Amino acid sequence: MAQAYCRRMNEGEIQLEGEIEWQAVDGRRLFIAATVRRVIDGEGNIRYLICGQDLTELIRQREELKGQRDFLDVVARATPSLLVAVERDGTVAPEAVNFSFRELMGYTDQEVIGRKFWDLVAPPELIAEVKEAFEEQVEAGVSIEHETAWIGKSGTWKIIAWWLRPLAEIDKYIVCGTDITERKAQEAELRASRSRIVEAADDARMRLERNLHDGAQQRLVSLSLALRLAQARLRDDPEAANQLLSNASEELNQALAELRELARGIHPAVLTDRGLPAALEALAARAPLPVELSADLEERLPGPVEAAAYYVVAEALTNVAKYSEASAVEVRAQRHNGRVVVEVADDGVGGADPALGSGLRGLADRVEALDGEFEVTSTAGSGTTVRAVIPLLAD
Repeated sequence: MAQAYCRRMNEGEIQLEGEIEWQAVDGRRLFIAATVRRVIDGEGNIRYLICGQDLTELIRQREELKGQRDFLDVVARATPSLLVAVERDGTVAPEAVNFSFRELMGYTDQEVIGRKFWDLVAPPELIAEVKEAFEEQVEAGVSIEHETAWIGKSGTWKIIAWWLRPLAEIDKYIVCGTDITERKAQEAELRASRSRIVEAADDARMRLERNLHDGAQQRLVSLSLALRLAQARLRDDPEAANQLLSNASEELNQALAELRELARGIHPAVLTDRGLPAALEALAARAPLPVELSADLEERLPGPVEAAAYYVVAEALTNVAKYSEASAVEVRAQRHNGRVVVEVADDGVGGADPALGSGLRGLADRVEALDGEFEVTSTAGSGTTVRAVIPLLAD
């Protein structure tokens, strides 16, 4: 560097300034802010006067600061949180926004710098609310989480949980945000699912009440009247009393059969007595088309899990018989990694949509109530597969 300076000065330049890298006698690298001036002594000889200031420590600190900034830039880019640098009055600072904000909201740095934070992200009807929340945190000096609808450049709405973080000593703030749109949708679906479960339970109770009233209850009332008549005629007309008792016996058998049928609809006895594999065998035997069953379950499952798995298969087989036009169906149930996996796959016409029927939706609610997953795959012309994955709960 020094030689280059001398060459340039020999070509006519009188004085040059710049940073020169020197090497000390002990091998250390030094960075010198140097001024090189060409002078001519009394004898006409050209001399070079070099005045310098050691900037080695200052440059080291500058490089260290640059490294820290580069590191923070990498962190800000990698974090999924939305980050916006703002002035105390809410104006977006020159530091602007991070990668996650640009990706989610669709703005560039140039489009956001100098704008008010709330004008940038809030829908018109929520600007005053977001502005008030921002100013409240600035005045109180306390970070308070708010959940607000933000609207991106393209008009897409997102639900954002956001709060402020002050930047020490420079009177600026970082708005930190997290996209919770999906979480809010899941919470809404969970509330709707719970509501449907309650409604289904109420409907089941009302249906059971109607069935008891119209069926077994009426038979038992008739049986009670027949027994009273038989008792009244027992002494005077034994033959008529005997006929009444015979009819009453038949009525009792019918009532018991109806009660058993109702009980089977509430919870199949074979499932309680013998477990899921036996209950699935009974379902397969009653199905109107060939069923290939594979139930690899060495031990009994928790009661709620067995019931959910049973009704998944029962509803799926019913739908296959009604709608699929299938020639065969496979039913599989197995343990896997602390869960039971149940699948019902047919070779029918496909095209099933869980949103169009209450049966599949009710199954999804039942499975999800046990923290399980429920999925229906049904491409038109390629059959339908109903799959449930249910964690094995503790007894």
